[in-house]
Amino acid sequence: MINDEQNIKRILMTGGGTLGPVTPLLAIVEEWQSQEEVEVFWIGTRKGPELALVASMNIPFSPIVAPKFDRACWWKWWMIPIVLLIGCIESFIKLREIRPDIVFTAGGYVSVPVVIMAWALRIPVWVHQLDIVPGLANKIMAPFAHQITVTWPESLESFSQKKTTVVGGVMRHALLHGDRDQIFERYELSKDRPTLLVMGGGTGAQAINETMEAIGSDLLEDMQIIHLTGKGKMTTELENMGEGYLALEFLGLGMRDAFAMADLVVARAGMGTIIELSALRKPSIFIPLHNTDQLANARMIEDRAAGEVLWDMNPQILQQTISRLMFEEDQCKRLSYRISALFSAFGAKDIVRMAGGMGLGEEE
Repeated sequence: MINDEQNIKRILMTGGGTLGPVTPLLAIVEEWQSQEEVEVFWIGTRKGPELALVASMNIPFSPIVAPKFDRACWWKWWMIPIVLLIGCIESFIKLREIRPDIVFTAGGYVSVPVVIMAWALRIPVWVHQLDIVPGLANKIMAPFAHQITVTWPESLESFSQKKTTVVGGVMRHALLHGDRDQIFERYELSKDRPTLLVMGGGTGAQAINETMEAIGSDLLEDMQIIHLTGKGKMTTELENMGEGYLALEFLGLGMRDAFAMADLVVARAGMGTIIELSALRKPSIFIPLHNTDQLANARMIEDRAAGEVLWDMNPQILQQTISRLMFEEDQCKRLSYRISALFSAFGAKDIVRMAGGMGLGEEE
């Protein structure tokens, strides 16, 4: 299905539920829009955190239902075929309405019915694998893909060699142009105190939030803190931690200013976050989410001494690690150098170049 209206490419991005599969797609959109006029659309979840970020880029957004294989809720597995069928019907309708030239996904269960229907409609599908170890959604979608790109060479063995290419990190380059003064002035923070940035991912991290409730006031004696709790995860304790403790649910494009301001970062070990911190050369403490692909990402970080990894977190350990690293200038410089050397963060350029070579938007 090729759209020939004014030869403007129509690109459909699909993913959500968390921001892990969303941020690399936004990077591709940003790069593509910098090169030519394109029409971009998005299919995501009904309640995920992606809507606010996608809306900030003025991308039309359509939600659908999608099945999620939750090992902890095995008694709900019988519903998966039914939900998948509904998701496929919704996806078919949206695809016929949007008529995209290509569908991009970087994972997420919501993408599965979209990709299946795109394949059935003979619309080219592009799957990007962010983490070292492919998630179930990408494993399911890979056979339907015309092209697969990966961050790490170690991921090649998981996919067809004929259609898989290593491109390195994919990130939004707008994040490289943060303005420290913007966030200082907007939130009345000090330019003279070291700044800790705490982030738990697109859906927030309850364990990190609760730990910061316990140690935040002590850390304020030596530093100021920007804490992104995740949508719907704000608590009264965090909001009223004290002067110099800025607790927000979401920052959107203001994230680039928070990154510019941060001297040290506490984060989960999602690959999207790692790529951003690598490009920004930020010394970081990683707390991987157990029983997820983040464990392999964290092992990679630890093996390359590119960040501090806390495999088991409690308030005392996190407080001690933050307090030690914040004022170890030489160690922070080493971490900054090593994380920046992990990979190129300009994979979006290669993806757009490769996609352009597919002749999208041209008559067959």
